[in-house]
Amino acid sequence: MTRPAVRMCARCHRVTAQPVLVHEVHAATGPGFNVYACPECADQYPPMTDVLELTQPPPPHRSARLTLRVYTVDAQGAVTGERSRVEIRTGGGAGPLPPPLPRTSAYPPCGCPRCRTPERGAAQQN
Repeated sequence: MTRPAVRMCARCHRVTAQPVLVHEVHAATGPGFNVYACPECADQYPPMTDVLELTQPPPPHRSARLTLRVYTVDAQGAVTGERSRVEIRTGGGAGPLPPPLPRTSAYPPCGCPRCRTPERGAAQQN
C-alpha cells in the first residue's frame, strides 16, 4: 500500500493530490528541495532548466564590433561631414584576433588647453 502524493501548490497554496514538479532547488550544503504546483497552476511556471546544461560552455557567437566615427561639427553643433570611420572587431571565440590597427597620425591630437602638453602648445603657437 502506498501513500498518495499530497503536496501544497507553491502558487495558489491549495493542497493537491496531483502535484506537478515545477522546480528543483539545489543547495550548496545539505539537501535541496522540490517545488510543486497543482495542475492548473503548473502552466504558469517556466520549464525547468537542466543542471547539466549550466556546466557546458556557451555556444560560439559572432565577434563583437566597435565602430568609431569622427565628425566635423560647425559652431552651432551641427554635423557637417564624416571625416573618418574605424571598425574594430574583437575576438569572441570565433577564431584568431585580427591584426592590430597600425599607429598613424590620422587623428590630430587635441589642441584644447587641458590636453595640450608644453611642447605641443609651443608648436601650435608658432
